[in-house]
Amino acid sequence: MVVRRQSQIRQTIYEVVMQHPVHPTAEWIYTRLKPQHPSLSLGTVYRNLGILAEQGKIRKIESREGDHFDGNMEPHSHVRCRICGNLQDVFLPYDEQMDWQAQQATGFQIEGHTVIFSGLCPKCRDEEKAAND
Repeated sequence: MVVRRQSQIRQTIYEVVMQHPVHPTAEWIYTRLKPQHPSLSLGTVYRNLGILAEQGKIRKIESREGDHFDGNMEPHSHVRCRICGNLQDVFLPYDEQMDWQAQQATGFQIEGHTVIFSGLCPKCRDEEKAAND
């Protein structure tokens, strides 16, 4: 295991993820930090987000619009709009039975699971309804 020291920019990136419940993307973080850190590159943001995720400090949520990052490491689900990609937390009870069932079905040693619901956010649902009326 490689031991990495916490750089100042990594700490700043971590703080942005923790302070913003919008499940930011690397590009979103880069855009917010670039004015205060002119030498910052998008690659640096990606690299540090990857390190933070590997360290278990943040969660990486893969998406067709680009990876999102979540600072809430408590087990919880998410809901994503299939049109605009809006991603939000859904706090439902964690179902340990699903872990056991997956382990029985696959033989894997299950360490946890994530659930991402998909559908239409209220804004896109209203826009789709208006377009069909």
